[in-house]
Amino acid sequence: MTLFTSAAQSCPLCQQANGCAMEQGLAIDACWCAEQALNMPLIIAQYKAASTLVDLPNGQCVCQSCMTKLAQQFNIDPVETYSPEPKSELKS
Repeated sequence: MTLFTSAAQSCPLCQQANGCAMEQGLAIDACWCAEQALNMPLIIAQYKAASTLVDLPNGQCVCQSCMTKLAQQFNIDPVETYSPEPKSELKS
């Protein structure tokens, strides 16, 4: 049996599961990114500015492995805290 994940649940860089707790219906505090000391928005912004290989949609989560690789590639130092913003609820 093959299981497929939605695009929101897949890392756009490596196509593996991105591990986003919010995409799994959990609170942002349960996500791996809430435990990181990396300025992830800065890393994503630098990737978008430097690369044309993969178009990262705004708000698309990448996996922890790719985030670590990007931080190393762009020589980003950890910051004191990173507090991800919860996704706003969709209004009907």
